[in-house]
Amino acid sequence: MISPATASAVSFLGNGVTCLALPRKQLGDVYLNGTQLPVNDEATAGWKFFGIAACQLGATLLVADKAITSKEDKKKLNMAIAGSGLAYAGMFAANGFCKDMVKPEMRIINAVQQVGVAGLAIKALIDDK
Repeated sequence: MISPATASAVSFLGNGVTCLALPRKQLGDVYLNGTQLPVNDEATAGWKFFGIAACQLGATLLVADKAITSKEDKKKLNMAIAGSGLAYAGMFAANGFCKDMVKPEMRIINAVQQVGVAGLAIKALIDDK
């Protein structure tokens, strides 16, 4: 089975690469519900910075997953993954920006993906892996 860190890394890397690779308009067309954000350098930089941070986080999770050998440290990593996955899902479900501007299907896909990642981490915690 895929590790929680790998599952989380894949989700971050996928989102990060999308934010970096797609031009702002196409990214908005995929993600937003038609109420486009004003095009400005600050917002574009924000998408790109998020993309860089997401890629860095994904790579860090992959390295941590391989480098951590202690059961106690693996437990801490899985607790962090579970907590962040649930927090991300909560943001997609309840945040005003997400509710008002993000396409419902994108909100659902992202929230379910993060609940799944959190579920893997919780299962690993329960299984004491």
